[in-house]
Amino acid sequence: MKKIILFTLLLILSAASFSQQTNPSPTLTRQDYLKKSNNQKFVAWTLLGGGAIALALAGMDADVCVGPGCTRNSFPAAAVGIGAVCIAGSIPFFIASAKNKRRAISLSFKNETIQYLQKSSFVNRSVPSLSLKINL
Repeated sequence: MKKIILFTLLLILSAASFSQQTNPSPTLTRQDYLKKSNNQKFVAWTLLGGGAIALALAGMDADVCVGPGCTRNSFPAAAVGIGAVCIAGSIPFFIASAKNKRRAISLSFKNETIQYLQKSSFVNRSVPSLSLKINL
């Protein structure tokens, strides 16, 4: 009896863990892709601008007096590193933004139904068609 109960529990657990997803994730609409693209473009321009500002600050090359003599500050080296990382980090956001914009404005194939006259009656027929989505 214990073996049957154990086998049944094992079967239920394995069926629950290896089953297909019943609620698939919703597909994104054109508006979702455009919003995502605009947000990514904003982040990319912000990173690019921040990196440019950091590099400009590093170019000022300020000296700071510490102790009896003046020594060079490590700020320019850190600003150059931060600026370079920010500028390099903006590149993937620009690429992702363009990719999402292309998804929003894309060609798609789908089957359209048309009605045509056949032997004095209208008949519905599925016809493959090309759809071009353009958001203005």
